[in-house]
Amino acid sequence: MAFPYFQQASRRRGKARTAVPQAPAQQRSPAERKHRRSRGVALIIALVSITLLTVVATEFAYNTRVDLQLAANQRDEVRAYYMARSGLSLGRLLLRFQKQVDQTPIPNPASILGALTGGGANGAGGANAFQPQSLNLQLWKLARVDCHMLKGLVKSDGAEDASGRPIETEPLQADSNFQMEGEDGENAGAATQMAAQMQRRSFGGFEGCFLATISDEEEKLNVMRLNTGGAEAQATALRMADMFADKRFEFLWQQDDANHVRSTPQDTVIALKDWSDEDTTQSTFNRNDPTNPFVSGFADEGSPYSRYEPRYDVKNARFDSLDELYRVHGINDRFMAAFRDRLTVYPDINSKPNINTDDPIMLGLAIMSAADPNRPDPRLTDPVFLNELISRIRAARMFNFFGMSVSDFLGVVEQAGIAVNPLIKGNVQQNRYLGDKSKTFTIKSVGEAGSVQKTLTAVIRLDDGLGKLVYYREE
Repeated sequence: MAFPYFQQASRRRGKARTAVPQAPAQQRSPAERKHRRSRGVALIIALVSITLLTVVATEFAYNTRVDLQLAANQRDEVRAYYMARSGLSLGRLLLRFQKQVDQTPIPNPASILGALTGGGANGAGGANAFQPQSLNLQLWKLARVDCHMLKGLVKSDGAEDASGRPIETEPLQADSNFQMEGEDGENAGAATQMAAQMQRRSFGGFEGCFLATISDEEEKLNVMRLNTGGAEAQATALRMADMFADKRFEFLWQQDDANHVRSTPQDTVIALKDWSDEDTTQSTFNRNDPTNPFVSGFADEGSPYSRYEPRYDVKNARFDSLDELYRVHGINDRFMAAFRDRLTVYPDINSKPNINTDDPIMLGLAIMSAADPNRPDPRLTDPVFLNELISRIRAARMFNFFGMSVSDFLGVVEQAGIAVNPLIKGNVQQNRYLGDKSKTFTIKSVGEAGSVQKTLTAVIRLDDGLGKLVYYREE
C-alpha cells in the first residue's frame, strides 16, 4: 500500500512526462548575426570619434586662447614701447627747458646793492658791478615726467574734467555745400550724412602709462677726465682713489675676482686711465704732481689681461658705455654694485663735477676738491665733521631761491673754517674743478601697457635742439 506522498509525486512525474514538448529556439541567420556585430563596432567608432573630436576641439580652443594672448601681448608691447618713447621725448623736452633756464641771466643782488651805494663788488662800480649770474634751478628734479603729466597737457578721449565727469565729444558740423565729385542726385547727401555721424576726437588719447626718470651724469666722477693731464686729471684721480679707499668699501679689495686677481684702489685708477689712453705703456700715478700726475712707466699695460681666459687687449680708446668698465683690470660685480652710480663715461672730457648732487659721498668728494691741497685740513678725514658740513650745504641749498652756485658752495665751506683752493676762488666762473650746471643727462623711461613693460635708456648731451643722443639701450 503506497503512501499518499509518493502517490502525489508519481502523479506529478507522470504529468511531466505527458507534457507537450516546446519548440526549439529559432536559429539566427548569419546575416542577422553580422548585423548585430556591426552595431557594436559602430558604437565603438562613435565613442572614439567623439573622444577625438573633444580632444581636437579642446586643443583648438587652447591654441586660440594662446594665440589671442600672444596677439594681445604683442599689441601691449607696441603700446609699451611707444609709451616709453613718449617718456623719453618728454624728458628731452624738459631738458631743453632746463638749458634755457641755465642760460637765463640774473643780476647779482650784492653787486646791485654795491652799485647803489656807490661801491661795488671788490670795490668796483659802474658796469662791472652788474656782472650777471644765471639760474641754477634744476627743473628735471622738480618735474615728474609720467603719463599723468601728458594727460594734463592734452585732452584725451575718455578723460575727466575737474569735477570727475567725462568730457563729451562734439559732433562735426556738416557742410551742406560739400559734395563729392561724381555724385548723382541719389547720394548727393551721403558725404554730408557721413560727416554728421563722425565724432570729433581729441588729440592725445592713449592706453597705458609711462614714467621717465632723469639723472645728472655730471654729478658723478668722469673716468675720461683721467686723460686730460694736469690738475684736472690729478683732482679726478685723487677723488677716485679716496672713494675707492673709503672704509665702507674696504671689503671689496680683500677678495680675489673671477680671474683670481686681487687689485688695490690705486691700481684700479691706473687701469682705468690705461684702458682709454693712446699709448701701450702702463702708467704710474704721482699724487703730488699737479702738472703731470700720470707718467709712463716701463711695463706693458696689457700684461694683466694676458693672464685672463680668454685673453684680450687693452682698448686704448674712449669708453662706449659704462658696462665696458667690466673689462678693465680690477673691476668686477662687487665693484660695480658699489660704484656704478658714482662713475660715468658719457660727459665731455672737460666737464666739471656738479656740486648740486644729493649723494653724500659725491658731496664729500666735492668738498675735498674745493679744499686747498697745500693746506690740508685733518677734519676732512673725520666722517662726523663731513656729515655736519654736508648738512649745512643741503640747508643752504634749500634756502637759496635761485639754486646753489659754486660761489655759494665755497662760502659754506669757508664758513666751516676750511681753506679753499685759490685756483677755484680766484676764478670761480672759469675754474676747472667744480661746476654748478650740467649738459649730460641720462633718461630712463619705462612704458607699461597691460602686463608688458618696456624700458628705454638714453644719454642726452644738451645742444641747440632736443639734445644729442650719446647712448641708447632698449630692454
